[in-house]
Amino acid sequence: MGRKMKKLLEKIIYICNWQMNYSTWSKIAVCSVFIIIGGAALVAFTVDPFYRYREPFFYDKVYYKIYATAPSLLRNEDYNTLMMGTSMTRNFFLEDIDGAFGGRSIKLAAAGGTTSDLKKFFDLAKAAKKDSLERVIFSLDIYPLNKTEPHYKEFDFMYETGYSKEYRYLFSRQTFANIFYLWKRKLRPKRQRAHQTDRNRMFSSEYAGKKYGLEVVMYDADHNQKIHHTQTPRNEKAYRQNLKNELLPMFDENPQIDFIVFLPPYHIYTYCQSEEFGEADALIRQRSEVMLELLKRKNVKLFDFQADASYVCDHELFSDVQHFGNIAAKRLLKDITSGRRELRTAEDVKHNEAALRKLIAENMPLYFRNLKKFRNR
Repeated sequence: MGRKMKKLLEKIIYICNWQMNYSTWSKIAVCSVFIIIGGAALVAFTVDPFYRYREPFFYDKVYYKIYATAPSLLRNEDYNTLMMGTSMTRNFFLEDIDGAFGGRSIKLAAAGGTTSDLKKFFDLAKAAKKDSLERVIFSLDIYPLNKTEPHYKEFDFMYETGYSKEYRYLFSRQTFANIFYLWKRKLRPKRQRAHQTDRNRMFSSEYAGKKYGLEVVMYDADHNQKIHHTQTPRNEKAYRQNLKNELLPMFDENPQIDFIVFLPPYHIYTYCQSEEFGEADALIRQRSEVMLELLKRKNVKLFDFQADASYVCDHELFSDVQHFGNIAAKRLLKDITSGRRELRTAEDVKHNEAALRKLIAENMPLYFRNLKKFRNR
């Protein structure tokens, strides 16, 4: 036993003797680094959580992480109609869009997106589909025009052609975070997230059990007031730059594409809170200015639902002070195809601005009463 222990100690001393085995240890260290790097790259390449190289083959395709997955979807999906916008487009379903316009659609709902993000989506779709892109349905919010930093920048290399920056994909924190998410999702599926795999719902937030009505609207309104949160504060400099450099060039440089632009209905309490925080007047003026500009473009059909009381004052359509569900989305598509709420003249814009200001004035007392009731319930 003592002899075996002695031999074992001699082996350990020999292995740990750096002076005698420096070359061997260097080779082991270098090989270990390459094995770790190569293994990490192989895992990222095989799982490919954002479908950069292929469709998933051992787990479900999940419509999530829009700024990372949009490049793959825009390049590889079969579509001639692109619907895009902020989270206000979440609950439009593809079957309803196709039924309304008779095409093959894709929908990109960029929650919290900027005008630069949406312009980047459009540019990539146009480059990928060329003449087969016939129609763009654009949900136009004033809020993205007042934002600056685009979100797609985190994945900007994925929007470019070529693979010179592929190391950013194979070794990024986002890639591995989503590899673990997909593994967890496969091992422990959650029923409430089943909508993420439904192509028809593509980036939808609507699923079984989601609540709508005055209770959830007031919960959100109460939270917003407590933290003095308005959807997006006005930023005049950003607004001017986005209007000139991002939004209007999209229409002016593509006369061959039909653009259907609509201003989506927010619950009226969105504007009531903007009024409470001193933001409403400037946002409404921006809104009217944008619409007047769009009326000059022959390839644009323009619709405004933000002054439509049948939408904005109906609590049952909303899950918070801003977002509506699929019931309202279906109605909106019918209204658009029928021409209801279409704006054709500057007088229409002026009329809608007056109507919106009137709705805000009429609903401010009710907003404060409902807020008080909610807090005292």
